[in-house]
Amino acid sequence: MLVCRNNEVMRIDNRAPQEGEMVFLTLLKPSDQDIRQTVGELFQCPAQIVDDCLQEGVRPRLHTHHDIAYFPFFFLRDDWQLVEISVVMGPQFIIAILKEPMPFLGELEEEFDKSPEKMHSPGRIVYEFLDLCVHHYLDLVDNIEETVDTLESQIYENPESSVASTIFSLKRTLHHVRRVFSDERSVVESLMHMGFSYSKPEENVYFMDLYDHINHIVDDVDSFREALSGLLELQMAIKSDRMNSIMKTLTIVSTLFMPLSFIVGLYGTNLKVPEYSWHYGYLWLWGWILVSVIVLFIIFKRRKWL
Repeated sequence: MLVCRNNEVMRIDNRAPQEGEMVFLTLLKPSDQDIRQTVGELFQCPAQIVDDCLQEGVRPRLHTHHDIAYFPFFFLRDDWQLVEISVVMGPQFIIAILKEPMPFLGELEEEFDKSPEKMHSPGRIVYEFLDLCVHHYLDLVDNIEETVDTLESQIYENPESSVASTIFSLKRTLHHVRRVFSDERSVVESLMHMGFSYSKPEENVYFMDLYDHINHIVDDVDSFREALSGLLELQMAIKSDRMNSIMKTLTIVSTLFMPLSFIVGLYGTNLKVPEYSWHYGYLWLWGWILVSVIVLFIIFKRRKWL
């Protein structure tokens, strides 16, 4: 537990904040009993807030009870799996309930050690905590752009490649996280306007910056979803174009053989054909065949079918 008192940050065992102190507490994989004891008994939070902390899979939304606020937030892992974080805000404390270790917590504690003024109010602590979550979003969203470019290259190189399943899976993931990001944007907007005693008006500028970041992420996710849909259409268009080219080639070949089939069929009848007894009949047959093919080839060329 981090405690800021007299502009000095200390690490002490869990206890209720005293006068003039600001507390930041993280609970890692706590049991239901641990949550009841810490949030309900030690920090004297209402039963409604404790019950909210015990729920899982809740969409991000700000819940308030008197001077205590609660909201779930999500950390996005590198494998695009969402990890729920429960945040409880009080006049002198912030409690973050974590399902698994967060990679940025060490960085956050170092930031508080270097700049104790960032722990002077619950609102500023929440901003610093959420800002690191959102910056991790930005890094992952930037990686999506590289993935989209890679998929596009694969489609151009080989339209028959099985990228459709990858695209559909990525679209489903983006749809899910987009909904979460949108809900978190609403939470941040509520934090700007909740007007509690521990949320200073001058801190709104920080939450506005956070809101802009999330808004930017939502716009990027929407753009990537549209780009993925465009990749599916591109793959189908390239496949269709290649199929049309193949059908065109087969049609031309079939057309070239049509007069040949006629000539061979004519001279293959059981009737008496005068050319059979002609000394140059065989050469005449081949000449007719070659002239027919050449004439058709010239016609196709002039009409730009070849």
